[in-house]
Amino acid sequence: MLDPEVAYWCEMAEADAYRDLVAATSELPDDRTGAAMSEPGDGVAFCLGVVDQGFWNRAVGLGVARPATEADVDDLIAFFDAHRRSVSAVQLAPHAVPEGLIGWLETRGYARSRTWSKMWHDLSDLPTATTDLRIEQVGPEWADEFTRLWLDAFGVPAELGSIASASVGRDGWTHYLGFDGDVPVTIGATRIVDGVAWLGFGGTVPSHRGRGGQSAMFARRLRDARDAGCRLAITETGTETPEMPNASYRNMVRAGFSLAYDRPNWVRQI
Repeated sequence: MLDPEVAYWCEMAEADAYRDLVAATSELPDDRTGAAMSEPGDGVAFCLGVVDQGFWNRAVGLGVARPATEADVDDLIAFFDAHRRSVSAVQLAPHAVPEGLIGWLETRGYARSRTWSKMWHDLSDLPTATTDLRIEQVGPEWADEFTRLWLDAFGVPAELGSIASASVGRDGWTHYLGFDGDVPVTIGATRIVDGVAWLGFGGTVPSHRGRGGQSAMFARRLRDARDAGCRLAITETGTETPEMPNASYRNMVRAGFSLAYDRPNWVRQI
């Protein structure tokens, strides 16, 4: 049985991170993403008006803080419909699926899709990692470079850049770059809330993959999270399958993360 606190924070640390990312972006005077957010079922639903993709039209944490109701499902659909989203995803933790919830989603057009793996680390036994890259904590002066690398590493459309840049230097966030000499080539970030660290934005530009940059990035962020008083670290990635191998998942396991559960996506396309 997964510890109830771990189960709670596996979802709510991620939900908090995206709540704050959307808030940071929407507060920019020149925001062009159309970022919006709602909180159906005490989770977080968010979308970006500039793109219409399930990753960015997504609900996290539904039914975790309290049991989800059919009205909560209607509220999240109303949110996506109000923003004219043609595709949206609801990510359901297996410990937060009351009787009826799957049926409520299916009757409203949602169908099960691929899964993500939710990972956790208790910070009592921290990893070491060897790389020839130099991992450094960075401030707002590096926001543009952090954003450029994020766009490059993940193939993100340039119009979404403020999702990354708006959080650099923001309270509760710590951002990192990995350097090859003086050239930044890998990134990562940590969001801390209530003694729990959510690790996101981890990526390396294609030219420098396979050099241990993400393993070192995990080791540095986990150590810093422990030193900041955190008791847990949470992250997630696509579930690895024989058909879809995932180096990120293997990096997480190598860094000492444990699989909490695989979380299905429920996707609606209209």
